[in-house]
Amino acid sequence: MEHQKLLFIEHDRIRTYHDGVFGEPSAREHKELSSGAIVPLSLLNTQTLKLPDRLSEDELRIQVEIRMFEEGNLNSDEEYTIDYIRHSVTTDDSDLVEVFALSLTKANEYFGASLAKSPSIDRIIPGFMIYGSLYPTLSAQNDLFIYWGEEEAYAAIYQEGHYIAHRSIETLASIAVDTGLDLPKLKNFLHTKGVIEENYLPEELNKYILLQEKIGKNIERIVHTINHKRGLFGLSGIDNCYLDFEGESILGLNSVFEAYGVKGVTFTSLTREGCPLESIHDALCSDALAESKEGMLNLSPYLRKAPWYKRESGKFLGFVGGSLLIVLITSISIGWMISNEESRQTELTAQLDTLKKETSTLAATLKQNNARLHDEQNKSKSLRHEIALYHGAEDTAVLIHDMHAARQQFLLDTTAELGRYRLGAMLMEQNGSKEMNILVVSEYRKRDDIAKLMSGLYARGYQDVQTHEIKLDNNNTTYNSLVKVTR
Repeated sequence: MEHQKLLFIEHDRIRTYHDGVFGEPSAREHKELSSGAIVPLSLLNTQTLKLPDRLSEDELRIQVEIRMFEEGNLNSDEEYTIDYIRHSVTTDDSDLVEVFALSLTKANEYFGASLAKSPSIDRIIPGFMIYGSLYPTLSAQNDLFIYWGEEEAYAAIYQEGHYIAHRSIETLASIAVDTGLDLPKLKNFLHTKGVIEENYLPEELNKYILLQEKIGKNIERIVHTINHKRGLFGLSGIDNCYLDFEGESILGLNSVFEAYGVKGVTFTSLTREGCPLESIHDALCSDALAESKEGMLNLSPYLRKAPWYKRESGKFLGFVGGSLLIVLITSISIGWMISNEESRQTELTAQLDTLKKETSTLAATLKQNNARLHDEQNKSKSLRHEIALYHGAEDTAVLIHDMHAARQQFLLDTTAELGRYRLGAMLMEQNGSKEMNILVVSEYRKRDDIAKLMSGLYARGYQDVQTHEIKLDNNNTTYNSLVKVTR
């Protein structure tokens, strides 16, 4: 599908894009073309929330912003662009809401060089959202996309053409460091030898072992995410796998998936007709950004402003300017009339009557202007009231931040004591910042460590630590104890 020309913005350069071809923009194109950018996952704060499906979009947005500042580690002193994807799930009367927050400070640092040339960016999205634009040409099933780039890498899961999940994986740059290979050599190994041991020379086997281990760990992460989404979305399996890797394949990658329980995987390499191999991913990103529609995920804090004459302030200035022009023209006309009527005393009375009529029109105009001025004063009063409400909300945000810090310390103390005695926990449930229920799991021979855990929490200053429910499971080999901790 052919799209309009786009300004593709990266952190340190700007290019035009149209139908698979990149170019250098002119000064006019910097201002006039629609623009888009991909934001690295490392710059985003993400959180998955479960909220009632009865909420309207406006109610949901308010809940999302409150919960993100309470639970999403957002700094109340910073400005964020927050947007979300609302997923319908099959388990209950709730929606799964995947929330993304982009700090304005981080965005300014990352896009600073490009913003000096083009101060507006119409749409900013994370890279895993681009694959939805491929579905006019792909069969919409349960699909897995894997992008392996030098500075960014991730897997994305789409169900019937709709994004449902993603997972970050190690970049090629990180794998190169861990395996002792430079990037060109690593790419060459993956392109030509893959993860098949027989393809490597004897002197290369050590590198193969390191590479196979790194690839395997990342595939394990992806498979873990697939399994986690099975129950939530009714995901029966993966029908198609697509590899976004400069148009190339990675030999043996399907065997790694099979080793982790995902059978029958066949990878298809993503390409873009008429596009160089090294630019395929950028072209796919640009294609997705070019088909931007209202309602799509957008994390841009740099949206372009409407023309001044379409804004309320512009309309007001136009009205005031028109009124002043009328007054000025009227004043000039009156002066001209007076200067001409000085030599015609006989017509003075008639001219004065005319002047009175025109003055009455101006008085009516002035009355209307006074009414408009009164309306603007009322609007100013409302604005001051909104500012007062904002200050109240800011104080509330500080209170929420303090409560979150207390809950976070509660969780850190509990986790530290569990780790100290190598105890597991099937459940850690916080009731505000004052209470926590912990379902502790230990081997029967280590049950005394639960008492040590309780003593450790007392030593950290907690007011009350009690054991409520004790069970033996798994043929009396596992010792389960419900511990209630009060700050």
